Amino acid sequence: MDARARYNAWLCNPLIDDQTKAELRALKDDPGEIEDRFYRWLEFGTGGLRGTIGAGTNRINIYTIRLATQALAQTLKEGGDEQRGVVIAYDSRRMSREFAQAAAGVLVGNGIPVFLFPEVAPSPLQSYAVRRLRAAAGIVITASHNPPQYNGYKVYNGQGGQILSEEASKIASCMARLGLEQVEFDPQPLENPLLSWVDAVVVEGYYEQILEALPVLEHSGELSVLYTPLHGTGGRYVPEILRRAGFTRIHTVKEQLEPDGEFPTVSSPNPEDSAAFELAFAAAERVGCQLIIATDPDADRMGVAVRHGGKWVLLNGNQMGVLLADYLLARRQKEELEGGVIVKTIVTTEMIESLAGKAGVEVRNTLTGFKYIGALMDELPLEGKRFVFSFEESYGYLAGTHARDKDAVEASLLAAQAAAWYGERGLTLVHRLEQLFTEYGYYLQDLASYSFATSLEAERARALVERLRQESLTSIGKERVREVKDFGRGVAVDLTTGQTSPIELPREDVLQWITEQGSKVSLRPSGTEPKMKLYLEVRGPTRQDAEIRLQELKEACHELIVRGLGEN
Repeated sequence: MDARARYNAWLCNPLIDDQTKAELRALKDDPGEIEDRFYRWLEFGTGGLRGTIGAGTNRINIYTIRLATQALAQTLKEGGDEQRGVVIAYDSRRMSREFAQAAAGVLVGNGIPVFLFPEVAPSPLQSYAVRRLRAAAGIVITASHNPPQYNGYKVYNGQGGQILSEEASKIASCMARLGLEQVEFDPQPLENPLLSWVDAVVVEGYYEQILEALPVLEHSGELSVLYTPLHGTGGRYVPEILRRAGFTRIHTVKEQLEPDGEFPTVSSPNPEDSAAFELAFAAAERVGCQLIIATDPDADRMGVAVRHGGKWVLLNGNQMGVLLADYLLARRQKEELEGGVIVKTIVTTEMIESLAGKAGVEVRNTLTGFKYIGALMDELPLEGKRFVFSFEESYGYLAGTHARDKDAVEASLLAAQAAAWYGERGLTLVHRLEQLFTEYGYYLQDLASYSFATSLEAERARALVERLRQESLTSIGKERVREVKDFGRGVAVDLTTGQTSPIELPREDVLQWITEQGSKVSLRPSGTEPKMKLYLEVRGPTRQDAEIRLQELKEACHELIVRGLGEN
């Protein structure tokens, strides 16, 4: 069925509501928009669904949400554990509450119990709730830090982690076989006896678990902290956990405190974006803070700015991860670190290796995405190992075992504790980072994204990656390559000796080159979007040396990619 046929089918379908049909009729003279909205069904990938809100098969709406949830319901029934129920949370985005209730309607319509949050809640709190309530699965309605026109649907397994590829494939295959007429739903799910509300007992347990996981800090009240949830879910939770941990000088960005899916004060509600801190910088000057903390809409990512030398310094995800690990290792007793493991992703900084090694703690790598970190966390006790901390370069951190997802609520407290603890010693976090650079070398990173406007351009990118896989690079710019890691084939090759060794990780289409100078270059095409990411890291004896080499490496990689795309 082509796009126009699907469009007409929706207009004639009695299951589609009148408001949606009115939106579609307004498009009757816009064939391009009809094509974009109906040329396919929105795909269920490893992260679930994500797309623009609107009417159509290629949009996020109650019908695509219901279809995905019917597929989830049937998958749970096939596994035989559907009576354990599903936890549903949602963030502050447009239509999030409606989509959460649409998902709840399908689940109870299929006889599956639902535990629904009564108000917006962070993704990590949902992960904790899945574990505490021993549910079979979880759903979070969120599009993370995407622009306001987007929303999404993330599925979690019974361990509280985002589903992995095998689990996602089962749901996707089931969804592909379904039609709207096969969806079973209760139009009034809030009145269904199978639905119950996630209550204050669960939220209290979440706070308690975070406080138990982190060190106690006696003089935390001396640090002045400014916090902004960027109109997201963290506004209730981050100030509360800070207060419970003893912080008394807590300020908030009032204009960004209330949940608002339009995100009216920022161009992007993303703590990785320096522009998102503009209002916070102004507010911090008025109240005299030493630390600014920002979290994204579903409160799983956290960004930090530090007052240092009379100006604000933004720390990236790698730097913050190293600092948080440094603080935790300093505060733990030796016996608490025995058999300890810090987990990071393959594109996250290698600086943590030296830091952890000094404390006698092992570092494990996973593929990119916190779902892999969560899965590894469950394997460590079986090996007699102890989880210490995990982080990824994209501003995600977790210190406790209460959740299996990155937790910006916990990370906000951890960042405030680290700032306060080093502050007692006359250091800012920037001072401490410089000390670590002096001891372990200057590790600097950069990230470049390549987006492709057409399917032809995306195909050229895939062809480039395949050519680089077959004809491996021996040098990048001025640096000779020492090792090539092909995560798609699960093989690492030492170019000095020619020896190969297996990579004990799931397969993912990522190529990585390690140079003789210790630089790391990772090329990662997206499996669901027409884009490709380039991750760069260098290590130098001085900041100036590292900055020069990073720029040279970035220019060499850019030239290589642009030339390679043009050759296809």
